[in-house]
Amino acid sequence: MAIYQILGGLLGLVLTILVMLNGDITVTQQVLRMGVFAGLLYVFSILCGRVLFRNRKRGLRLSLVNQVLQVLYFSFGSISFQYVAGLRVGIGMDLVGSWIFKFRIALSSFHFSIETDLGQKYIGINLVALFLIFWIERLQEKQPAT
Repeated sequence: MAIYQILGGLLGLVLTILVMLNGDITVTQQVLRMGVFAGLLYVFSILCGRVLFRNRKRGLRLSLVNQVLQVLYFSFGSISFQYVAGLRVGIGMDLVGSWIFKFRIALSSFHFSIETDLGQKYIGINLVALFLIFWIERLQEKQPAT
């Protein structure tokens, strides 16, 4: 799991930097803030992996937080959030028009917006993150009490 989080964070950082430098988007102050926010989340994922190598108990706690942030992704009106450091195998519903179930796969990705109505309404669950949460909880139960 440590390697997964480190690689997912590194991939997310690289993709974020490439998108910012690609030239397809105008880098405004708001775009720069979102890029820094995404970068910090990816650095957090990398740190979770590193801590797992050094201190298993603390690393599992941090990893649990990291995975909880990745379980739910959504867009309702002017609020959208999606964070994936690693792999997302998602199942969700598109709520525009008729309710359509969707299955989505993605690598490290990030989307966050407030006060920007994209005309999208969906909600989804990242099954990989959900599985990792259950796995982390089982590993925490096996940890000796201190």
